[in-house]
Amino acid sequence: MAASCDRAEAPVEPPRFSSSAWANEPAGFTLLSDYGFDDAMSVGDGVPLSDGWYLYNPDGFATQTADPGAPVSPPNVGQWRYPVGFGGGAAPATMYRDLGVPRGEMYFRYSWKASNPWEGHPTGVNEISFVIAQGNILVVEMNGTPGGPYHLIVNAEFTTSNGHLDNSTGDDPGARYLFGNVNGGNYVVTPGQWYEIEVYFNMSTTSTSRDGTIRWWVNGTPVGDYTTVNFDAAHPFEEFDFSPTWGGIGGTKAEEDFFWYDDVRLSVRSGGVPPAPVANFTSSCAGLTCSVDASSSTAQASATYSWSWGDATSGTGKTTSHTYGAGGTYSVTLSVTDAGGTSTKTQSMTVTPPNTAPTVSAGPDQTDLTGLLYTESATFSDPDNGPWTYSIEWGDGSSLTGAASSQGTISAAHRYLLFGSYTIRVIVTDSLGAQGSDTKVVTFIL
Repeated sequence: MAASCDRAEAPVEPPRFSSSAWANEPAGFTLLSDYGFDDAMSVGDGVPLSDGWYLYNPDGFATQTADPGAPVSPPNVGQWRYPVGFGGGAAPATMYRDLGVPRGEMYFRYSWKASNPWEGHPTGVNEISFVIAQGNILVVEMNGTPGGPYHLIVNAEFTTSNGHLDNSTGDDPGARYLFGNVNGGNYVVTPGQWYEIEVYFNMSTTSTSRDGTIRWWVNGTPVGDYTTVNFDAAHPFEEFDFSPTWGGIGGTKAEEDFFWYDDVRLSVRSGGVPPAPVANFTSSCAGLTCSVDASSSTAQASATYSWSWGDATSGTGKTTSHTYGAGGTYSVTLSVTDAGGTSTKTQSMTVTPPNTAPTVSAGPDQTDLTGLLYTESATFSDPDNGPWTYSIEWGDGSSLTGAASSQGTISAAHRYLLFGSYTIRVIVTDSLGAQGSDTKVVTFIL
């Protein structure tokens, strides 16, 4: 990180409150919010304010107060109070606004002042505002240990998990303290004075293209200009916060301090970044065939749907089906892709082959003597779904039933008292109700 000579400049009064664009606001941007802190700031969680803002203020440390010297929209300003004993790593309150749709390019400006004296934290962290990008943040910060000097910096807290990376130093992903790198280096801010802070960012084309931009100005003067930042549009920004966190974990305030905010302006490139799709699907299976339906996914109408069936084959379509070659449990992955990126969903599907009925052989036709005890020896085979039950119909109006725990031979004896021909029928039923049968003719003579 650069560490050029420090400089301090007296605040220059910016234009008074206006809905017109500021000098450093990119042409063609659309106003999202121009908020002058004209609402009472009540105690509570999710307190609605005007112009789409909300307030998390459980302890009442954020209040509306008057400052006739506020540079943009006097007299009303927002006041954040840090009482004696306030713990490090926390903010007195949070005022936040959703950006409507995820944004890849944005401009914001606001007026800010720290109380004088100001008790800094040993970690040097005195955070002022946040832009939140799916768990990763862009922070404007008054950086400096107790006693100062305090520098106005931008902290790019990007992580490996989403590919965000500041390449200005060539380091690995992680938090980046981006100090002033133009017009003389680090910008020193003096507690007790109002400052007009402006920030512009534009996401990189991809997570590795190194063409993202972060620029900021203080009182209209360029301070930071970084054009080698990776933060791709797959992870756009979603929310702006005033959540002024004092320090890292540990430590408590020994004095009462304050932050004040005057008018805040948010503007964006029209359209924003399309939201990322969310993949989801339902499935149903019969035998070896499964049908899938991705209609419960959240995606644009132009989205494509691709499937990996878990058996080294693939398919496409929002609704489709697939037949497996063998029973088992398969991990099926749906990928949904649209202009907002790609989302995947994996879940297991279990298929079973259709039930095979038993194969039965009653044996060849026979001739025997009347009155002798006749023994029927049948055989059956079945690859699945035992145990089995069987019945033998003797052809003379009588029958018997039995059970078998394994494939093989079924034997039973029966005595015929009258000569003649009889059709014997052997029926085997598996545990799922599938049946197989066979018949034979036995002729009895005198």
